[in-house]
Amino acid sequence: MRLLLDANLSLRLATSLSAAGYDVVHVGDLDLLAAPDSVIFDRAVADGYVVVTADTDFSMLLALRRASAPR
Repeated sequence: MRLLLDANLSLRLATSLSAAGYDVVHVGDLDLLAAPDSVIFDRAVADGYVVVTADTDFSMLLALRRASAPR
């Protein structure tokens, strides 16, 4: 499982998870730190990421797009 950490989560969390063996990247690593949620959503779908966020907008995007990914 590939994890994409949203901007509202610490870059240090991504570093810690990576050190523990997780396949994780932070939106800042992808130059998406200031990107709108819809752009992050599309990138996650395209690259097969699971979005990890504290932002409730992603569940709304899933519902509005009738999508099953990213999770």
